[in-house]
Amino acid sequence: MSGHRRPRTSAAFLDESQPNRALDPHTYVLAATVCDAAAIVTSREAIAALKLRGQLKLHWHDESAKRRMEITECIAGMSLRHFAVVRDGRPGETSERRRRHCLERMLYELDGFEIATVCFESRGPKDDRRDRDMLDALRARKVISPDLRIDHIPGPREELLWVADAICGAVVRHRSGDSIYLQTIEAASEVRLISIRSP
Repeated sequence: MSGHRRPRTSAAFLDESQPNRALDPHTYVLAATVCDAAAIVTSREAIAALKLRGQLKLHWHDESAKRRMEITECIAGMSLRHFAVVRDGRPGETSERRRRHCLERMLYELDGFEIATVCFESRGPKDDRRDRDMLDALRARKVISPDLRIDHIPGPREELLWVADAICGAVVRHRSGDSIYLQTIEAASEVRLISIRSP
């Protein structure tokens, strides 16, 4: 029996959101869109076609309800899988701490699905370094394998980050009682919601 491992060919694209503090306090949402290598180009082209003149990127928060549904229906038509980790934190917990909890669970889940690369929207050199340090710490603890890699890309340069942003938006709306966007995606694609709570 050969000791060679099967090469990893899928990539994940991550984005995050903090819901409205009045409607859903102490919560952090981290979403990942998973795309096989063979579908990346066509998926990028499909979502890029929705960008309006003058837009640097699609951003769920800035879109109208009609546009959000157009984006949602486009995503539902793609061959993608989605994960969302929701941190129900506690008062006084920092956003960065909530993000770290979400990220640890997300990287564990994605590694289990044999994802090759996890792409983040760059938050700047200091924050990007924090992500790489966390990856190294998780490897050292053997929470994830050494095969999982991460990359940081400016948001306007990677269309599949816009999809992850929309998944975040759909989950946030769902938690506030408006589930039409998430239901539309779930009718055609796998969406795995994972809730983690503070101890």
